[in-house]
Amino acid sequence: MQCNTKIFYQRRHEMPGVIKQMPDVINIEPTIKLKTLNGHLVSNNNNYKTIAKTVYNGIEVVPNIVWQGWEPGAEYTKNLLLKNVNVKSQKLKYSPPTTRFFTSLYPKMIVLSAGMSYTLPITFRPLEKNIYEDNIHFESSEGSFDIPIKAVLPEAEVDLPGELNLDMCAVQDFTKITFEMKNTSELHVGYMWEANDPFSIQPLEGTVEPFKSCTFTATFRPQSAKVFVADTVCKYGPSLSKSKYTRLEGIGKYPHLLCVTGATDFTSSQKSASQKESILDFGQVPIGKGVEKFVEIRNLSPVNAPYRIEHPSGTSRVDTAFSCRQLEGVVPAMNSVRVPIYYNPTILNTTSIDYFHVIAIGDISKTTVKTVGASKGPKIELNVNHVNFLQVDAGQTYKKAIEVRNNGDIEAIFQFHIDNEESVFKFDITCGSIKPMSYKKIIVTFQPTHPINYYRRLPCLVQNQDTLFLDLLGTCHTETGKPAVLQYKHVERYRTHVDRKLSVFPPEQLNEMLKEGKLKLDEGGALMDPGAEVIEPYCEPISAIPPMDEFFNDGYYSDISCTVPHVSMDSHIVDFGRCNSLQDIESQTLNITNHTSGKVTIQWMGGVNHVFSVVPATMDLPPNKTSSFRVQFKPTSPNQFFGSELECYCYYKSMRDYRLVEDTTHCPPWCLTLTTTGHTFMPNNETFLPRFNLDFNRLVFPAVNTGETAYRTLCLSNSGTVPILYDFQPDHTGIFSIKPSKGLLTKAQQMFVVKMLPSAVKQYRQKLKLMLNDDVKHTQEILVWGSAEEAFVLLENDGVMYFKPTCVGTNTKKAYSVTNTSRIPLRFEWRFTHKDAQLLSVSPQQGIILPNESQEHVWTFAPKTQDKFVMKPALIAWGQGQSSSASGGKKRQFLVRAIGEGSQGQLRAEQSYFDFGNVIVGSTATKHIVLCNDTDCEVKYELMIDQNISGPYEEGITRMDSIALELEETFGVLAARSKKIIAGTVRPVRRVYYQFTISYQLLSPNDTPISEESQHVCHVLATGVFPVMAVTDARSYGSAIGLSKKQLWSLFSLDNFNMCLDSDPSSAELMYSVATRHSHRRRPPVYTRAILDFNFSAAPVGSEPCVVDLMVENTGAVFLEWSFLFPRDLQLELEYWAETGEYDEDELHEMKVMDNKLFDIQPRKGKLQPGETKTVQFTYKHTMPGTDRLPVLLKLSRGREILLNFIGVTVESDRRYIHFPSNKHMFTPVPAGQQNNPKQIYELYNGGSVPVNYAIDLVPLELLKQENFDQAVFECLNPQGTILPGRTTATEWLFSPLEAKTYMVDVPIHIDRGDSALITLTGVGYDQRVMGDTMPISDQQADLTGVPAVQSVPVPGQLLFLSQERIVFGNVPMYSQARHLVFAINRSHDHVVSFEWHVTASADSQYLSISPASGLLEPGHSELCDVTFTASGASSFYDLDLVCEVTDETELAIYRKKLKEWQQEKNRQIYEFTITEKNLNENKDKTLLSVEERPPSGRLKSLDQNCRAESESDLAKYRTLPPIKQSSIDEDKLREREVSDLMKEYWPKPVQPTPFLVHLGVTARTHDITEFQMNLPEDEKKYFIDRTLSERLGEGKTEKTATSTTTQGVSTEVKCSESEGEVIAGVMSNVLRGLLDDNNFHEAVKKLADEPVPYFQQFGDKPHEVIIDGDMDAPSPEVGETAASRYEVDRQSSVESAKSVPWSRDGSIKIETQSAPASLGPSSHGGTPADTPIPAVDPVTPRSRTEVDTSYKEEKANQDREEIKRNPTFGVVTENLLENTLLNIISEAFNEEFNITTRPRLVALLPKPSTPQSGNK
Repeated sequence: MQCNTKIFYQRRHEMPGVIKQMPDVINIEPTIKLKTLNGHLVSNNNNYKTIAKTVYNGIEVVPNIVWQGWEPGAEYTKNLLLKNVNVKSQKLKYSPPTTRFFTSLYPKMIVLSAGMSYTLPITFRPLEKNIYEDNIHFESSEGSFDIPIKAVLPEAEVDLPGELNLDMCAVQDFTKITFEMKNTSELHVGYMWEANDPFSIQPLEGTVEPFKSCTFTATFRPQSAKVFVADTVCKYGPSLSKSKYTRLEGIGKYPHLLCVTGATDFTSSQKSASQKESILDFGQVPIGKGVEKFVEIRNLSPVNAPYRIEHPSGTSRVDTAFSCRQLEGVVPAMNSVRVPIYYNPTILNTTSIDYFHVIAIGDISKTTVKTVGASKGPKIELNVNHVNFLQVDAGQTYKKAIEVRNNGDIEAIFQFHIDNEESVFKFDITCGSIKPMSYKKIIVTFQPTHPINYYRRLPCLVQNQDTLFLDLLGTCHTETGKPAVLQYKHVERYRTHVDRKLSVFPPEQLNEMLKEGKLKLDEGGALMDPGAEVIEPYCEPISAIPPMDEFFNDGYYSDISCTVPHVSMDSHIVDFGRCNSLQDIESQTLNITNHTSGKVTIQWMGGVNHVFSVVPATMDLPPNKTSSFRVQFKPTSPNQFFGSELECYCYYKSMRDYRLVEDTTHCPPWCLTLTTTGHTFMPNNETFLPRFNLDFNRLVFPAVNTGETAYRTLCLSNSGTVPILYDFQPDHTGIFSIKPSKGLLTKAQQMFVVKMLPSAVKQYRQKLKLMLNDDVKHTQEILVWGSAEEAFVLLENDGVMYFKPTCVGTNTKKAYSVTNTSRIPLRFEWRFTHKDAQLLSVSPQQGIILPNESQEHVWTFAPKTQDKFVMKPALIAWGQGQSSSASGGKKRQFLVRAIGEGSQGQLRAEQSYFDFGNVIVGSTATKHIVLCNDTDCEVKYELMIDQNISGPYEEGITRMDSIALELEETFGVLAARSKKIIAGTVRPVRRVYYQFTISYQLLSPNDTPISEESQHVCHVLATGVFPVMAVTDARSYGSAIGLSKKQLWSLFSLDNFNMCLDSDPSSAELMYSVATRHSHRRRPPVYTRAILDFNFSAAPVGSEPCVVDLMVENTGAVFLEWSFLFPRDLQLELEYWAETGEYDEDELHEMKVMDNKLFDIQPRKGKLQPGETKTVQFTYKHTMPGTDRLPVLLKLSRGREILLNFIGVTVESDRRYIHFPSNKHMFTPVPAGQQNNPKQIYELYNGGSVPVNYAIDLVPLELLKQENFDQAVFECLNPQGTILPGRTTATEWLFSPLEAKTYMVDVPIHIDRGDSALITLTGVGYDQRVMGDTMPISDQQADLTGVPAVQSVPVPGQLLFLSQERIVFGNVPMYSQARHLVFAINRSHDHVVSFEWHVTASADSQYLSISPASGLLEPGHSELCDVTFTASGASSFYDLDLVCEVTDETELAIYRKKLKEWQQEKNRQIYEFTITEKNLNENKDKTLLSVEERPPSGRLKSLDQNCRAESESDLAKYRTLPPIKQSSIDEDKLREREVSDLMKEYWPKPVQPTPFLVHLGVTARTHDITEFQMNLPEDEKKYFIDRTLSERLGEGKTEKTATSTTTQGVSTEVKCSESEGEVIAGVMSNVLRGLLDDNNFHEAVKKLADEPVPYFQQFGDKPHEVIIDGDMDAPSPEVGETAASRYEVDRQSSVESAKSVPWSRDGSIKIETQSAPASLGPSSHGGTPADTPIPAVDPVTPRSRTEVDTSYKEEKANQDREEIKRNPTFGVVTENLLENTLLNIISEAFNEEFNITTRPRLVALLPKPSTPQSGNK
């Protein structure tokens, strides 16, 4: 028994925010598994109070009763509840238990009504501990059933799951599953588990209380990747004697983690050059702004994959800008997680590179993520670099505006380093912040007080950006002083003079030197030394001073000065400290030194009324002298901080007046500033509490080389309302300095520049102390951190590099890692010895390695010889420096040991030949070519393809074709002892045979061949093909059943159709490889030029549909998919609103045809394997009169497109119509100048239902005759005639060309009471002497060449099949017979058929005969038919059609039986009737249903010679029109219902089965005997010329003509009136009377009889002489003079020529020289042949009369035998004998009387024993 089980799946790792792919807990609902007992179910679980009940014969009852937990000696009773669930009452009988341990009530009848219940108590009285079983038997009227009862003993039993699947788990990870074990017994059960690795179960042992459950956890911890299956044993019960097994299953899988950075698809993520690490590029990030990006860790394995992330440089570097907070986690199976990485740069304009390692559990895999980020500062710019106020009068104010723009993407703080109170230049805004992509407009005011030039280069400090400078210029004039106006060009020229060391000379001295020629002007107008002009172009240009150096290096804050000072102060800061008295003026001394060679004037701005002032305010300072000034501090209020920046302008004294100044030497003044501070707080008073903010408490400087400087900006913000006095304590080491170091912050911000200048290679870590408000307790410490670095790199593999063996002449590339472990960018350069440089090269050879960056340098090893090499390249590295001009740090050298080997290489292919087979042109076929490198070196190669094409195209056409074979790669590298699979794809462009030769050349490093000769690899063969198919057979039935296969083949142009299918498609046809809708036009465009007509012929309206079955076969070698597309199949479906325009007539006609479904194709599409066939059915319905056309496109997938114009004609019932499939007809080419031209046929088909009389207009033929020297070119032998409905008439034509050219004539064909047609007849005459063998003699007309001879398409209802449907006799000589055997086979299994042969025209019977003409075939039997063609008449083409009418005799017998029964019933109803009085008038108003006998098929009636359709059609014209009445739809439905009811009551007359028609086509061409012997000499021995045939045909024709004249004499008379007859009689009597009276006529008649024989008469044929008792009468020849009898004369001449030719026994012609006497015996030529031996008499030896008689008799016998052999009758008899003999043999073989292919038996007789008599003989 299996208890309910709950299985809990737990996963070890859970991540927040990750969507779980499967639930954590899967609950299986409790189920109860019941054991069977005697066919019934018993539950072992006593806890389940409700047991599923069952129904037995309508009684609902529990399936069993079980006692548990009982003790011997006690009594236990249970009730059995019986309930009737039927709808009727039931009676039950029961039998009590048979054992004495179970008892119940005394048996009695139990009656249960519907829905009632009955309780039967059952008592159990056990005596001992044992198992008791019994049952209670119940019987009812519907059946019986048993209820088992059982008492069981308690035993230890647990329920465990049979197997547990722990699914897949990553190696070294674990997964858990929770399951339950339930104690299903009444006992306490102890247990203990035994499990093997990698499985474990907890807890291992314990005890389970009765009917309780215990939960266990199974753990799976795989250590390898494989499938684990283990059986765990649970021992339980007393002394653990019982055991159960639980199978544990699990699969260990290696996790596969992939890191993707910034791309949705891992294939498009960025990778480094080595493909070993992913790159996470943060781009440029503003300093102080953190950016977060994610690395997507994808788990491509089906197991959860724990991972951890290591950041090696996270704790070792002080300038680490990258961090990752999520250092471990789990990636769900086939899922991904995103790990954030933060980039927070703190150093300006640096590129940071760091690495994170993503490691899977157990260190199975390690993926490196390279993080790259660049820091950037704000982009603060000034719209101008200078502001020139020009001339301003003293006391006036002049303003100009400038703009400070922030072009960056972060907010920035700026400050102009100026004191508005003390300077003549005043700014309305000196500091502030600017939002990104915005600007501030600042007004600059110039308010001068002294008449001098003013020039100050004002710095603008920007947070985290280099300092900006603004040049301020102005000139002040007064009444007494008017200096020259200062221009900005003077400032630029002054800077040039400073660089040339000329600015220390006063302007007047420079003017003198210029006049004396000691100086000269350059191109820019600046002064220069004439001697320096020569070397000036070679000097380096003036280098710009870095903005930070220009600001900081002023000689005071730094020991370095960017320029030599012209005027300097001994101190830039004057601190007065605490001022105890406001009345006392404190002062300090300030010294100013003049370093120039001229006298300068010192002018201080401000006045004595200011808090800080300088006295004297003006002073002249001689050259190279120093003067002292007093700086005074006069505070105005107590407890206050004071500070200002005093401004002083120094200028050459000669600049005071414009008259003393030259424009060339105009020198701007120098501006000196002095910072002054002081406060008035008393000693016991505390200063203000500063409220401030610092943007950085920790400044990290970028690493530099020793002696280089690094700068950082620091911003102090005043968030209070009182000023702050700041004072930076100097660094005792001198490494770090700050400017300004002291001052009063009265604005919102104060910008500082901190400078680091390391003196040694080490790290520097200092604390800068900032004392605020002159109070120690307000001191702040700022940690500054920087270092001076030297070059140090880490080489891969401890500086050893190995190259794999390399092919001589090629190279090997290897990536070698170089890591910069310093904090400074390093420049590097690889250096080689001269010998190593011939073998080794590296890229890049020099460059820069950023801090903490690991670069992979690509090494190239190119051996020249086969040898081993050891090379020692060196890496030179040094610090980059802060600028390109900086020399950098000290260079260091690192050696590398490189080892390589040179070897020889070659390639080969596993297979030497590859055959792609047939490939569709335009498609592709791919095969894999395996290249093998068996050498020890890697090979770089180039594959070359040589193409050879053979096919039906000329070489000039295919020469320009591209190579049809494409290799997946033609250049490549193949590793040593390895293989490479290269996909070769063939794309044929033509239907030709391709041969490719693949060879290779080994390449050098620069991709040049090592050797000029190429090495062979393999050959590749392919054949380009198109999907092609062909029509192999065609059948028609329905209205076209009377069409022969030849006519159907011509109507559907199937020869041209097959030719188009077999031809190559154009490029336009291949535009759409498959059938698709590609046009929105109503008439979709067609891209093919192959247009053919499918003509469904014509039939009367209402006829059966014309059904044509075409057998199509895939004649190609590839799979074919075809489809017939109607115009709607090519048209895109447009919405209604998109349909515009009106329909034209053609579109309306197509819509009518398609809407009425007049044409149909089934199936419209299909697929064919090579050689497979399919029958396609084309149907045309004759429902609407008129000519219907529909264009249908046949599309072969990847092949041809052929536009088929479906044409069908439906003729009105009374219309006379001849169906012309085409208005052109071409006769078979005939040699020009022949005397006897063959007769040719042009057929006319009557597609209507009435006979048609036609007449061919011969006037165009007469006109053509006159044009050709009165010689008939085209002659029609039967220009008039009648065509019966559904029949074809052959008009006979003679085409006699006079010249080798093409003749064309338009001939009208008139139809009586119908439409005439104009047909263009074309004939080609050729010169046989010129054409020769290139124009062979055709044995049939040109349009009959492709008609198949064997039927392939089955027709519904066809029982009889012919072995051949077309017989081609070929070229036949005149007066011979050709024979062919045709088998008629009944393929039915249960139908008997009869057949009868008919000719379609009565004249055909003289040429064709078939034996037997009729017959009866049993099921499965066949009949041999002998078809004989007799060549007679004139030479002509023959295309005859025999029709075999097949009747199903089985169906006909059934029809006769039913007809007899129907006739009997009809006779009975005529003579029997019953009269009743009921319903006498019930059917009076009903329309009686007229059941007519079905007329025979119109196509069968075409076989009859008599047709009355014409008279019926004539009478139809005079019938009364039906009444004009239109019934409603309801009336029509009511009539249909009445007709259907009457059809059930009436018995229609049985319909006779329709015979089936089978066509047999016969083609032949007859030739004149002489022409045949001349043109076809090799076929002469194949035929027997019957010389009696002409006589028999002549006699037969004479008799037939006489009979016809006798019988039809009355009908041939021409009726005329009485007066016309009298005139004719009178004229004839006068003519005859005149002749009788004419003497001259009498004399002429006498002379005619006595006229001598002409000389040429001896060459004539001797007339046939017949010896009779009397004179020999010779018949007089008849000469025809009319042109109409010319054909008969030609025929008679051919007969006479046949008679005049003597024939030998073997059929050869022999020329006779003399005729034998007629008395020797009869002969066909009237005499004895000349070669007959004449008996000779020996004159010397006399012979007796007996000998003479004997000799004469022998000679007479020989002569008689020769005469018999020469008799034509003998030849005919012999031919007939051979024919019958061969026919009998074939018949017996066909009937399986003997096997004609069996080898003949050889009968070996025993030798005859010798006898004494024979010995004596």
